[in-house]
Amino acid sequence: MLMQVAIETAGAETGTLILLEDDRLIVVAQCSGSRQCDLEKIALVDCATIPVSVIHSVARTSETLVFDDAVSKSPFSTDPYIQHQQTRSLLCLPILMQSQTIGILYLEHDLSTGVFTHDRLQALKLSIAQAAISLENARLYEQLTNYTETLERKVEEQTQALQQEIAERQQTEAALQRSETKFRNIFENSQVGIFRVRICDGLILDANQRFANLYGFDSPEEMIGLERTADYYVNPSERKQFLESLMRDREVRSYEVQMRKRDGTVFWGLFSSYLNAGDDYIEGVLADISDHKQAEAAFRQSEANYRNLLQTANSVILRYDPQGRIRYINDYGVKLLGYEEHEILGRTVFETIIPEAELSGRDMRPFVHDLLRNPQAYPQAEGENLCRDGRRVWMEWSNQAIFNERGEVVEILSVGNDTTQRKQAEEALQRSETTFRTIFENSQVGIYRTRTCDGLILKANQCFAELLGFDSPEEIVGLEHTTGYYVNPNVRQHAIELMKRDRELRSFEVQMRKRDGTVFWVLFSSYLNATDDYIEGTIADISDRKQAEAALQMSEERLRLALTAANQGLYDLNIKTEEVAINPEYALMLGYDPATYQVTKSKWIESLHPDDRESVLAVYYACITGEIPSYRAEYRHRTQDGQWKWILAVGNVVAWNEFGEPIRALGVVTDIDDRKRAEAASILEERNRMAREIHDTLAQAFTGILAQVGAAKQVLTDDVEATQAHLDLIAELARTGLVEARRSVVALRPQLLEEGSLQNALHRLIAQIRAAAMDTTLYYEIEGAVYALPPEVESNLLRMGQEALTNATRHANADEIRVELKYDRDRFCLRVKDNGRGFGVGSIPSSEGFGLLGMSERAERIGAQLAIRSQPGQGTEIIVTVNRE
Repeated sequence: MLMQVAIETAGAETGTLILLEDDRLIVVAQCSGSRQCDLEKIALVDCATIPVSVIHSVARTSETLVFDDAVSKSPFSTDPYIQHQQTRSLLCLPILMQSQTIGILYLEHDLSTGVFTHDRLQALKLSIAQAAISLENARLYEQLTNYTETLERKVEEQTQALQQEIAERQQTEAALQRSETKFRNIFENSQVGIFRVRICDGLILDANQRFANLYGFDSPEEMIGLERTADYYVNPSERKQFLESLMRDREVRSYEVQMRKRDGTVFWGLFSSYLNAGDDYIEGVLADISDHKQAEAAFRQSEANYRNLLQTANSVILRYDPQGRIRYINDYGVKLLGYEEHEILGRTVFETIIPEAELSGRDMRPFVHDLLRNPQAYPQAEGENLCRDGRRVWMEWSNQAIFNERGEVVEILSVGNDTTQRKQAEEALQRSETTFRTIFENSQVGIYRTRTCDGLILKANQCFAELLGFDSPEEIVGLEHTTGYYVNPNVRQHAIELMKRDRELRSFEVQMRKRDGTVFWVLFSSYLNATDDYIEGTIADISDRKQAEAALQMSEERLRLALTAANQGLYDLNIKTEEVAINPEYALMLGYDPATYQVTKSKWIESLHPDDRESVLAVYYACITGEIPSYRAEYRHRTQDGQWKWILAVGNVVAWNEFGEPIRALGVVTDIDDRKRAEAASILEERNRMAREIHDTLAQAFTGILAQVGAAKQVLTDDVEATQAHLDLIAELARTGLVEARRSVVALRPQLLEEGSLQNALHRLIAQIRAAAMDTTLYYEIEGAVYALPPEVESNLLRMGQEALTNATRHANADEIRVELKYDRDRFCLRVKDNGRGFGVGSIPSSEGFGLLGMSERAERIGAQLAIRSQPGQGTEIIVTVNRE
């Protein structure tokens, strides 16, 4: 229809429409006034029915060529077509869209000259401007919606209707008259607005119905001579730019601008206008391209979404041409393969990601060449790919060929997923299977699978066969039944019942019989697969272990009998939990019932005699910490009836954890009460002997002294010489008695005070601590006149002072300790104060406060008052006060 309108509007005999497709000029229609249009597409260079040189000139310059007599008066008169056809009137008009050539309209008349007049040219330009919009809209909608068939069908129907109407009316010059009438009809009924406005102010001079409708009016009469287009620009400066372009170029094509309807609604308009400066008006066409703009926006959004999808996908996406040259790669691909985008685009896959050969030795290049030639044959492929740093990754590719309109492959789209981890897992699985097979075949325990119902051996390794007395698994698999190898067949049934209940059986011991009848012990661990009716498991020969267990049981029985005969108790201490396991003799030794008597470390410590507790615990902790190799102590232990019994305990640490900490100790205890009584009797005899000796020595000396004193008194006044002799004898007897007295005192005095008094003993003790604890400052002060206290009182005071100093240096982390002795007339006070970490007096557990308990017991024994003052972080002060008498 477009070509017929153009031919009839211009008065041409024939016409040709050439469009620009893929940067090539394609002849899409050739028409004449009396014949049906030929719509076969052919390339311009292959078309012999038009002057190709004229077409190329217009395509190059985008300028209209009009010749009244082309064969004699034109620069193209030598064109072979023009010479052959003797072309007279010739018109070649570019079809422009936004100043870009999208096609060319060629018209000619071979019989008449000067056919294409100025008025016809102007009318034709308006039609071509409308045609350009239609062609561009058709091209855009074809790209966006892929519904070109519907659009082409409608265009064809309209074209045929116009062709039919024009064919009936336009045959001669009258046809030209009727075409002008038809133009008016097109003007009034056109689907684009056609207008004429005044240049200076945009006053509308003429307009068709569509133009009025575009601005929201019902008819042109409401606008012509009344409205100004300048008032309907959303941005008035755009009209100024439009006029400047029009003044400069005389015409403006495909100018997009936003306009406003009468009701304020904004729409996008596409102007193509011509300037008639002489008559001060602008003529042109206006099309509503709002839908087109929305489609463009939707297309851009869709493209942005698509690009975002490609860029954020967790797959490598590649586009490359049939030569393997990469045209696109997404961000994930860039990151995975290690290339920058500019380093890989434009290069071939052979230069970048395809190795010459896989690590397995497979040559990849022939395969990829074949894929490039025939991508449809490889919708899925998997192989190794190279990264920029030389790493190799396994990729699984999905390939899709992209064709042009001629069915030729122009690109290949490949989407790849990194399967390196899966391949590594598969290889690891294969290695694992190989390892398992090796373990299965060479295991030192029997591995088997048997049928549940009858015990038929379905699978077995070499060790299993040898356990039953066979040389190889082939002798038993599918042939032998394990049911015949149980010493007691009922045991197998019991094992199956357990497996049916628990699905598995672990460490099940049973006696089996080899093929030659030899009986042996085995340890089963099995799993029941009830669905497939089989049992899988392992079996180990534990005959040696069973023999060792029997020997151990006999050895333990012998040990138990030996301990019982020797009247010795056995203890087993868990050092971490402080629980103690004992034998019956241990309980009986202390008068307890073995069935109910339980021992813990804390209970044992509480049962120790106060005088023995400190020394026994010192030996115990020295053994636990490794300071001494073994534990040996003699102490008094409270019995069930509250009496004290002497015990000898020996032991050793026998187990340590992974950090080297002791966790178990074993030992024995022996009743040495009779021995200690004998020792006490011996000591008593020694004391009696010493008393007799004192009686025979000191008593005799003092008796002699008394006798001599009496004699001296009698002769004192009568005989001076005799008196002096008595006095000398008295002195000698006194000296002898003193020597014997000192010897006896030394023998009987407590050991701690054997070298002097309490204050001297404390002085020596403090000196020893100063030498050992270099980072601790000790102060020793004595206030008042020193006097002696009873030996037992001094001995216990010394013990309490020693305990206080030990606690301050070992446990309180004190750096300053003060020891004060205060001798008042009626009472004595011992005070030990430190600046250590202190403690809550009521929060010390009984298992850790035995030193304090011992001090309390000693104070009670000598009738002293004990005060302990301490707070966490504030040091400790211990005060012992005792009356002098």
